[in-house]
Amino acid sequence: TPPMIYLILSGVSAFFGLLSGIGPTTLLRPLLDAVSPLAPASIASLCTMTTLCAALVTAFFALNRALPLHPDELLLLAVGAALGGMLGDLAGARFFMMVTRESAMLLQNALLFTLIALPSLYFGPLNHTIAPMNLSRLLSFPVALLVGLLGSFLSFGAEPLALTLYFLLFEADGNEGAFAALTISLFAMVGKLIVLLIRERLVLPDAGVLLWLLPGAVIGALLALWPAIQRRRNNLSVILLRLSLFTSLLNIAAAALR
Repeated sequence: TPPMIYLILSGVSAFFGLLSGIGPTTLLRPLLDAVSPLAPASIASLCTMTTLCAALVTAFFALNRALPLHPDELLLLAVGAALGGMLGDLAGARFFMMVTRESAMLLQNALLFTLIALPSLYFGPLNHTIAPMNLSRLLSFPVALLVGLLGSFLSFGAEPLALTLYFLLFEADGNEGAFAALTISLFAMVGKLIVLLIRERLVLPDAGVLLWLLPGAVIGALLALWPAIQRRRNNLSVILLRLSLFTSLLNIAAAALR
C-alpha cells in the first residue's frame, strides 16, 4: 500500500468524523482493514495512536470552553475509560493470538458493524420509541468502562456508542454527550497505549506508518475544528455511519470468502 494512502485516509476520516461527531477513526478502522495488508494487531495499534492524536487535538481546543460536565463526573469517566482501555487491549492481544487474520477481521468487523448499527437504529427508526432515562450520573463509570473496553478492543474510540448511551441513560444534551464521548475516547486510548507499550516493550509494530497516519489525523482534526468550517457543516453523521457500516460489511464478506 502506498504510504500516501495512509495520510489521505487518516486525514479524511479525522476531518469528516470530527465534523459529524461520530469520531475520527469510526471510518478509518474499517477502511484500513479493507486496503492495508498489515496484520490486524498492527492496524489496531495504528488506529489507537491515530484516535489518541485526534482526541488530543480536539481536547486542546475544548479546554477553551466551559466544561459541560461536572469535574467529579469527568473523573469517573476518565478512570472508567482508562481501566476499560487497559482491559480491552489485553483482551485484544489474547484474541489476535488465538485466531487467524481472516477470522480476526471477520469477527472484529462484525462487532464493529453491530456497535455502529445500534446508534444508527436508535437515532433513526427507534428515536421516538425508546424514551431516554434520567439515571444517576454515578453510572457514568460503568458506561465509560464498557465503552472504553469495546473501543479499545476494536481500536476505534466508540464515540457513536458513547453518545447513544449518554443520551439514553442520562438524557444528556448534545454538548454533554459529545464531551463525554471525547473524554472516554481519550482516556481509553491512553489506557490501551500504556498496556500496549508494556506488552511490546516500548516498540510499536509498523511504527513507520505512523509518520503518515498522525500528520493526517492532526491536519484533518484542525480543519474540522476551524470555525469557518464548523459554521458551514451539514449533518454528515448519518451518511458516514452508513459508509462505515457498508465498509464493515465488505470486510466481513471478504474475510468470509477467504
